[in-house]
Amino acid sequence: MIRELFGSGSIYATLRQGLDEATAAHRRIANRVANTTNAIGSAGFASELSRQQQSASARNAEADLEGSMTQLADNQIRFDATARLLQRAYSQIRTALKNG
Repeated sequence: MIRELFGSGSIYATLRQGLDEATAAHRRIANRVANTTNAIGSAGFASELSRQQQSASARNAEADLEGSMTQLADNQIRFDATARLLQRAYSQIRTALKNG
């Protein structure tokens, strides 16, 4: 019975795996965002302004940053939804155990 509830094929294991994957994805995306903002913030304002005015790659980096921030928000929403589902599932188990 315990294996059926918590084993590798159970919905609980699938939800936990989803949380682990979302956490790993969140870390990767956050790292990419941090590296982009560090690269942009490391130059002085004047040099950054002239670089952005001259290079298309700076515009691409900005678009990549916006895309990464969108991915980060999407991933957070998915994580929260999965966490709520897992919390609800565990609550149902607790209720079933209390009621006999």
